[in-house]
Amino acid sequence: MTLCRNRTRLVSLFDSLGPIMTGPSSSHTAGVLRIGRMGCSFLGGEPEKVDLFFYGALAETYKGHMSDSAIVGGLLGMHEDSPEIGDALAIAEQKNIPVSYHLEPLSERNPNTVDMLLTDKKHSVRVVGISVGGGEILMTELEGYPISLRGSEDGVVFIAESDFSIKTLSEVLKVSVISCEKSVSSDSNVKDCLYTCLTEKSLKKEQLNELEKVTGIKRVFSLSSLLDYKLKDDMPLFSSFQGWIDYASSHQISLAEAAIAYETKRSGLTKEFIRSKIQDAWKVMSQSVSDGMKENLTLLGNLMPHDEGLKLMKLVEQKRALSGPTVGKSIARALGVMTLNGCMGCVVAAPTAGSCGVLSGALFTAAEYLNSESSQIEDALLVAAMVGALIAMRAPVSGALGGCQSEIGVASAMTASALAQLSGGSESQIVHAASLALKNILGLICDPVAGPVEIPCIKRNAIGVANAYAAGDMAVAGIESIIPPDEVVGALINVQKLLPVELRGSMRGGLASTPTAEKLKEKWFAKLAAKSHKS
Repeated sequence: MTLCRNRTRLVSLFDSLGPIMTGPSSSHTAGVLRIGRMGCSFLGGEPEKVDLFFYGALAETYKGHMSDSAIVGGLLGMHEDSPEIGDALAIAEQKNIPVSYHLEPLSERNPNTVDMLLTDKKHSVRVVGISVGGGEILMTELEGYPISLRGSEDGVVFIAESDFSIKTLSEVLKVSVISCEKSVSSDSNVKDCLYTCLTEKSLKKEQLNELEKVTGIKRVFSLSSLLDYKLKDDMPLFSSFQGWIDYASSHQISLAEAAIAYETKRSGLTKEFIRSKIQDAWKVMSQSVSDGMKENLTLLGNLMPHDEGLKLMKLVEQKRALSGPTVGKSIARALGVMTLNGCMGCVVAAPTAGSCGVLSGALFTAAEYLNSESSQIEDALLVAAMVGALIAMRAPVSGALGGCQSEIGVASAMTASALAQLSGGSESQIVHAASLALKNILGLICDPVAGPVEIPCIKRNAIGVANAYAAGDMAVAGIESIIPPDEVVGALINVQKLLPVELRGSMRGGLASTPTAEKLKEKWFAKLAAKSHKS
């Protein structure tokens, strides 16, 4: 048996358009929460002691992104859209679960790494995972053994003697074992091996108990999918923009229908289920547009005003906005959605929480202007999700890994394609809209001030919106990107690699290096100290 490995990172539409989550960060809140949930599963329940190890940028921003609270929330069984994430540390304290921190801000390890030592009455477990971006995760290490799990798998992981035979595994579990992989410890003195075995459905406790009785097995870890979709087929229907167009053309279907076909092959989901999930996402996006324009919002860091979306909307309604009602309203709503995100409200990452206002604000307003039907909005969202997935297959969508071009840039590309779809663009025009938008934002850095997802993140969504409208209109007018869309993604990857760490979310460059930023950082840290002292 061989394990189905996603070597090309076959991204789901719902990795790109999603998750539905509590803000403020898809990588450092929703993603790390999922890593915490995986830790809870491996430990077999809630821990009694937690040690968290943060490296690089995350060691600087974890408080501003509520990362520690999110991880602990995951360890306590919370989901990424839980309204209680912000209270997780207090809940852990009430349960007498101590949480300790070990910070290495100058480490060269992946800055989105979450390293946990979890302890209960019986034993401890060391778990390492990486928040890939947009809420996606990759579990990389368990008890010193390398693993490769994305949180969508069911089955079992166990430590056993190196010569353990897996031939009788199906007989013991009384289910079909899809695949099994053996890995050796990074410690050369450890002779046992770790086995990762996948099954179609999650195993019951009774089955795991039977496995523990098998001679040669030293320790068993439960493995249950966190998602309602999983990788069923790792051979993509297509993996490039040109492949997407060619598939749609050869089957005489729309790009939206081709996106559904892609997801059906990848995840085994029905067309009806896929459209239902798209509808669920749109409901939350629409609600976030409404909630983001309320006056009673309180930003987590409170480093900037909370009503800037309302201010711009007022200007538009007074017919004083030179950008006009459509773009003006779109930007106002994008600011509102991002403000809601910064208040730990419920949003849809698209592709990230730090860029969640772009698609929500623009598509809501464009659909309103065009009086679009729900099916047309669904198709626009499907196209946007496919654009995000095709980019994320090749490039990280995380500011800490590739700068803000990876977040606002990709969000703007997704939005431009959605607008082109909504306004009746052809297949080629829809793809070129994404390409034009992405190339216009190459090089945009990630330079958060103080830590919270506020400055410049909230107002930076505005350029993503304006750029998306420009790119969408240019494309539908027949203006194409001279550099082919797939090559533009290659250019994004090139710039991501060239960006120094100081410009990738470390709070050491760009706006974060200014005197005002230093004062705001002091204000934020003083607030954290006061909160810690009070608790």
